[in-house]
Formats: sequence, structure tokens, C-alpha cells
Amino acid sequence: MKWGIAGYGDIVTRRVLPALHALGEEPVALWGRDPHRAARTAERHAVARSGAAFDVLLSGVDAVYIATPVVHHVPLARAVLAAGLPVLIEKPLAGGLGTGGTLDTAGRRAGVAYYRRLAPAVRRLREELDAWTPDRVEVHFRCAFAPGPDDPMRWRTDPGLSGGGVLADAGSHRIDLLLHLFGRPCELTARLGDRFPRGAERRAELTLRWPSGLRAHCLVEWREGPPVDRFRLTGGGRTLTLAPLDAGRIDAPPGPSLLLPPPANPHQSLLADFAAAAATGKEPVCPVAEARLVDEVIVAAERSDAAGGRPVRMWG
Repeated sequence: MKWGIAGYGDIVTRRVLPALHALGEEPVALWGRDPHRAARTAERHAVARSGAAFDVLLSGVDAVYIATPVVHHVPLARAVLAAGLPVLIEKPLAGGLGTGGTLDTAGRRAGVAYYRRLAPAVRRLREELDAWTPDRVEVHFRCAFAPGPDDPMRWRTDPGLSGGGVLADAGSHRIDLLLHLFGRPCELTARLGDRFPRGAERRAELTLRWPSGLRAHCLVEWREGPPVDRFRLTGGGRTLTLAPLDAGRIDAPPGPSLLLPPPANPHQSLLADFAAAAATGKEPVCPVAEARLVDEVIVAAERSDAAGGRPVRMWG
């Protein structure tokens, strides 16, 4: 397929464009608000045309990938769908902005880039859960993130652009995994804090509860210290741990570890899945309707925090 790309940041240059080239797909148009930056990026990555005019993105393409600041995700996706084109949107769909519900995708292919659903280790976890029900999950993510005034990632510290802080960013992937594995929780409590001057939180702590009695405790934080990325399930005398989450190693003592490494570029599997969905009419691995649920958890977490950490009822 011929692809239009909206955006020219790190995800596009490090993941999306290399994945499309590796798959034999054709990125033919690169759109961005800064036409000079768009042109430089397009030239470096063998994309035929670029610019800030919207027809650059929609003309002569078969599908569009949106990787702009989050505030633009839904308006751009709406325009792409109105043009009759499939659209794959970088995560989160809208985060704490809560605008994802206004995107009508009826009868059209539209997905969100929660690529960890395709990881071999996550697929194995789903198989394990067919015969095992844990009673608690621990999620802990920590990495350093302190962009300076001239850092191109600075927009992520403004929730009006990013849809939130660490919870909408790294946290959204982990919330999606919880929903993917266990379905919709019925209640959550949350505390968000240590905010940047523009308002995005550096630290988010959530507890989610399911009707089955399962509880998940999630701590995601941008701060100095050794990086942490742990996803641990416990119950019935068993413990399964993925740490780091993206290493593809499942530790299940006292037995040996199981190694199911993900691809070097996880966007390659994601884009292959979406191209197949667009060609066959099947759903992509994460359709927009499921990505909206992640946004609803983020919005509920902000409500709980604003109420002093009180429980917020969700679904069910």
C-alpha cells in the first residue's frame, strides 16, 4: 500500500518509516506543520513528497499513519476517515483529553498502535490465562524523562497537547495490556503527582479492581534511578513475571524461564497487521473502540486524583 504519514518525530523516524520500508510498503507522503522539517525528514527516508498542506497527506495514498502530538490525533483521523482511507493512530488515542468518543469509525478500518498485544510473550500470557486466574497484578515502570526547553519532546509535558503525563504516555501501553488480558475493570483509585510546570504528571499510582476480585496495582513514573519495567501476575500458588516487559522473557519459578523475544522493531508487526486488516476487512489488533477504553481509564484516574484518591466506578 501507499502510505501517508502525519508527523516527523522520533516514532516516525526510528520505528514507522523503517518498518514500512522493511515490509515493502510505500511511504509516499509526509505531512507536518513545519514544511522545512517535513522536507528534511522525507528526504532522509526516501519519501517522495512532503509539506504542510493537507492534500499532501490524503492524495494518492491507500492508508495514513498519524503520529502527531495527541491533541491532533482525533481531528486528523476524522479527516482521514472522511476521505475514505484506513487510519492507524499512535497511542494514546486521546488520553485525558477524552475526545476519542467523537471519532466515528463505523464500517471503516481504524486502529491504535498498542503494538504490545502482538508480542509473543503477551500472546503466551493469554494462553496461560485460559487455564489460570491470578488474583493480583503488579505493574511498575520507571525511566528518566526531563526534557529541557529546546527538547523536541517538551510538548509531552503539556497535557493540553499530550493528553496527560506519564500515565497517558508509558502508562497507556500497560493499561491496554491489562484490559486486553482481563477485560474491563469495575473500579479504580488513583493519585497523580510530581507535575511539570505545564501540568503533566511525572508519577501516577493506580489500583484497578475487576468483578472477579482481581486487583492490579500500577506505578508509572518518570524519574531518575535504575529503569524498571515489570509486569507480574500472582495467584493460586503461581507467579509469572515479565521484567523487563519488552525482553520477552517469562519467569515462572521454580521452572525455567521461557524466552519469546519480540521483533527488534515492534512497529513492523503492527504495520503488517494493519495492512492485512485494510486489505481483508478484518479488525486490526487494537481497533479504536478498544483504545477508547484506555482513554476512559486515564480520564477516570484524573477524576479519582481530583477527588483525593477516592474510588471511581467504571464498567460493570
